[in-house]
Amino acid sequence: MVECIREVNEVIQNPATITRILLSHFNWDKEKLMERYFDGNLEKLFAECHVINPSKKSRTRQMNTRSSAQDMPCQICYLNYPNSYFTGLECGHKFCMQCWSEYLTTKIMEEGMGQTISCPAHGCDILVDDNTVMRLITDSKVKLKYQHLITNSFVECNRLLKWCPAPDCHHVVKVQYPDAKPVRCKCGRQFCFNCGENWHDPVKCKWLKKWIKKCDDDSETSNWIAANTKECPKCHVTIEKDGGCNHMVCRNQNCKAEFCWVCLGPWEPHGSAWYNCNRYNEDDAKAARDAQEVSILILG
Repeated sequence: MVECIREVNEVIQNPATITRILLSHFNWDKEKLMERYFDGNLEKLFAECHVINPSKKSRTRQMNTRSSAQDMPCQICYLNYPNSYFTGLECGHKFCMQCWSEYLTTKIMEEGMGQTISCPAHGCDILVDDNTVMRLITDSKVKLKYQHLITNSFVECNRLLKWCPAPDCHHVVKVQYPDAKPVRCKCGRQFCFNCGENWHDPVKCKWLKKWIKKCDDDSETSNWIAANTKECPKCHVTIEKDGGCNHMVCRNQNCKAEFCWVCLGPWEPHGSAWYNCNRYNEDDAKAARDAQEVSILILG
């Protein structure tokens, strides 16, 4: 990513943070950015990218600089601070450093925003540059998250790069040609570069994806069966309870057993305890659940 910014900057000669925003706008396509940059309408380009033309920054800053010995209110928290405690972007909107820090932290940590954080002033769409974020954020975790978001935008736009799918691994794997082939990360994890799953030769990625979906669907079905059905304690037919009391009657014509839904014991000893089981035994219930799980495994 740094190399990409450097290559572009050798031609357009802008601050690196501005070039990064321009590249992000064009999904890190250097050729497309260069073509637009030299088409003769720079003001339109910078407006589309939500940055101020660097050649006009000095004038803008000079016009919006206020020197005052008196305290002034922040337009976010409305607390008074010395002028030196305020900072802002080239658009001229200034806020206290505490509000800036909280605003950026919320955008990064809660909303997952990186390259598209705009000035907090109402109606202002000028984007916050990387240097400003690093200067105003003091929490190292927030800084790391921001850097990851920016890096991720670069990786997602590059067909030759892929994040390692291993848990807690932050390495990126680079290849010469984007293809379905096995690659190995520095952490030791081997995976298919095309789909990110474990290497699955000779199965194609699309068929593996369908198989994984089928397994997930089957798993959800099994979970629903386990949560909403039980087996008749006599003939082991699966029964669904869709409401009513605990008195169950097996629908199997050769069984017709009457039992309690809670304890799975014979119904006769329960008498009139239609909604509260008075004979529940944890050991018996566990044995019945274990038998049902075996049946579900056999069914699967």
